Amino acid sequence: MIELIDYTIAPERAGKGLRDVDFSLSKGDVCAIRTDSPADAGTLLKALATLIHPERGSYRLEGNLLDFTDYRSLLPIKKRIGYIASDAAMISNRSIRDNLLLMRQYYENSLDVTLDKASEDLCRNFELDHLLDLRPGELTLSALRRAIATRELAKSPTMLFIEYPEDYIGLAHLDYFSKTLEALPLSEMAVAVSSDDKHFLDRFANRQVTLSAGTLKCE
Repeated sequence: MIELIDYTIAPERAGKGLRDVDFSLSKGDVCAIRTDSPADAGTLLKALATLIHPERGSYRLEGNLLDFTDYRSLLPIKKRIGYIASDAAMISNRSIRDNLLLMRQYYENSLDVTLDKASEDLCRNFELDHLLDLRPGELTLSALRRAIATRELAKSPTMLFIEYPEDYIGLAHLDYFSKTLEALPLSEMAVAVSSDDKHFLDRFANRQVTLSAGTLKCE
């Protein structure tokens, strides 16, 4: 499904970035990223989510070369991507409910859409149902991250990229998050996750790669 070829990205924060990385994800892959640098794992996940333009190299999705020079061409692709990571954000001047509905409003060209049952269930189980009319800045960091996870899971993504769920989601809600992942059609998805939680990785990962000093080693 996904191929990164000779992919190079300068480090955005602490870490080495990516250097001439070749990496692929197929349907059914749940790939654990093992690393000595969480920042580099974050860079790889961000690259997979098409949120960083490479200095050089190419990104192929289902054999098609992506064009990073035109953001509009990436919009249908971003709709298919779930990105649950520390630098994901919500629109600050809209309510949590509005943020959850925004993509549907855009694609359905209607302001009358309401939360579907799947989204309502996610909100209830993530303890967000009483917070939906607040804005992102009025939530605790933990609640905001659960709201972002709700938004991304509600997309029914075909590609899912998750950064340290034990920290991002938090241990109190990790079991529900894990059960939600188990209910997804993972055999039809491409998933990459960075995590230090051995139990979580044993539960989901079926392959792993090691990212060290900006270089990637497949195992």
